[in-house]
Amino acid sequence: MDDTKHIQAQYDPDARMWWAESEDVPGLVSEAPTLDALMERVAAVVPELLAANGAAPGPVRLEFHAARILEAA
Repeated sequence: MDDTKHIQAQYDPDARMWWAESEDVPGLVSEAPTLDALMERVAAVVPELLAANGAAPGPVRLEFHAARILEAA
């Protein structure tokens, strides 16, 4: 059984923040000023969210898919 949870992360240039959500983790909505900080924050809350949704405790593998759009002159 694959316990990998896929996390989508995107950068909001207006807010200067990274934000994340996931169809695999109900209730996950988080933001942070850097991608590294976002990944740490998500890793901290995912086990709690999964437990709240009835998942069995145990290790969880997180796979981040990040996107940032830049305009080049």
